[in-house]
Amino acid sequence: MRHQEGRLSAVPNADPELALKAPKAEFGIHLRKYRKVARKRQRDLAAMLGWSVSKISMVERGERPADEAFARAADGALDAAGELFARWRETIEHSTRWPVWLARLAEIEQQADTLRLWQPLIVPGMLQTPEYARAIFCGKPATIPEEVEQNVAARMERQRVLYRDNGPTVWVILDEVVLGRPIGSETVMAEQMAYLAAMDEHPRINVRVLPHSSWLTTGLQGAFVLASGPGMPDMAYLESITLSQVTADAERIREIKSRYEMLHNEALPRRASLQLIGEMSEKWTN
Repeated sequence: MRHQEGRLSAVPNADPELALKAPKAEFGIHLRKYRKVARKRQRDLAAMLGWSVSKISMVERGERPADEAFARAADGALDAAGELFARWRETIEHSTRWPVWLARLAEIEQQADTLRLWQPLIVPGMLQTPEYARAIFCGKPATIPEEVEQNVAARMERQRVLYRDNGPTVWVILDEVVLGRPIGSETVMAEQMAYLAAMDEHPRINVRVLPHSSWLTTGLQGAFVLASGPGMPDMAYLESITLSQVTADAERIREIKSRYEMLHNEALPRRASLQLIGEMSEKWTN
């Protein structure tokens, strides 16, 4: 059923490189492009601005933020006629949609070649439909509609990493309770189940279900994401109701990996998982 891949690649993306980046990295991408158009090397721009080459390099890689003074100076040095500075203002506005931890998580997702997700409560954000995500965000107390839509947009933007040709391989384990928990409406749930099944048909996305019959308590402490890839330490994102954090602590990573292996060993195989997801899709549809 590889025809489902078309559903992924059909997502609009005017500039693939920019659409895949968290706000911190956006200006760096713009800076590099304008520098190349101006036929300047990093050392040339560094000399013109009075910065070190390493500082220019860090900004372009998204490892260091650029302030307004730098953005204005770089715009003038590269004869960008205000366009580069306008891109900087856009990234500042964009960043208001991203909490610090979420921006960091998004950056990790861009670097990783393998993501391993465990979720005992809801469908992971990387695999949520817009309506399912909207229902989740509406459940936060005192949330206004504008904030809900900003959060939904940010979540959908994070998912774009899955559409990339060299995107990460994603292994997802869901507790069976996730499939039956009402979120939004019956229609929302039916569409979400159908989307899970479709996503599993993608060659780099693997969805498994931990059945009630496993009696396993290993993952009840909360959801997590394990990320690994070349040029980066193994990282983990830990989620709870009041606190979300990213860690590279070696001891904690080992513990989380052990938990994931236990969950993976108890999860249903691919065909059985898809069958269960399909049954729940029919249930919600009916």
